[in-house]
Amino acid sequence: MVMRGLVFAMLLVAGMGAVQAQTPAPGGLPPGSQPAAGNWVITYIEVTPGGEPKALAALKALKTASAKDNGYQSMIVLQRNGQPNHLALIEHWKDNATREAHLKQPHTVTAREALKAIETAPYDERPSLELSTGQNNPGGTIYAVTHVDFVPTFRQQGEEMLKNFAFEGRRTDGNARFDVLTQASRPNHMTIVAVWNNIEAWKRHTAAAPTKEFRTELLPKSGSLYDERLYRAVN
Repeated sequence: MVMRGLVFAMLLVAGMGAVQAQTPAPGGLPPGSQPAAGNWVITYIEVTPGGEPKALAALKALKTASAKDNGYQSMIVLQRNGQPNHLALIEHWKDNATREAHLKQPHTVTAREALKAIETAPYDERPSLELSTGQNNPGGTIYAVTHVDFVPTFRQQGEEMLKNFAFEGRRTDGNARFDVLTQASRPNHMTIVAVWNNIEAWKRHTAAAPTKEFRTELLPKSGSLYDERLYRAVN
């Protein structure tokens, strides 16, 4: 009887541990999530084909007005190569507090309303934190924005992989910028922002040995497709 009682107690504790492991994070976020507190923002915007002029006008007006907001560092408006109705924003703020204050500004609300009228998908805003940033040279024309998703157990290893990948990328001829950001609410989700002087520089990087080695090592540790999108700045 004592042995049966001991086994039952052990099973009970194990079951409680499993329930606790599945308990959502504070605020109703899924397990492993964190509050979206970051001073960088990557946003993906999709509008109806033909709605690009209205969307670009709204985003350019947003950038002009936001430049006067407290804590503003930069905002880049991007349009996707080959799919002009896919747009993106790269924002940099002094800290999370100024980013959140910006969200309440009338010009931000106005821009979001204008975009909502022509969106084909929700405004996909991803506050992020710096993982690895370096030089930001002028002259870059090709923006390669890549989403990288590591299986949670490989997150820390993935961070080191991306830091090394960024270091090699900055050394590549024709590179103007090579940054890696971590999505604040999902620490195992990262975004690479690489800027190239021309399309040929991007092609050389894609075919380079360090890139192939990174992609080979990434595959068994990745939780999704390597989603690389090419854009051009429109402001």
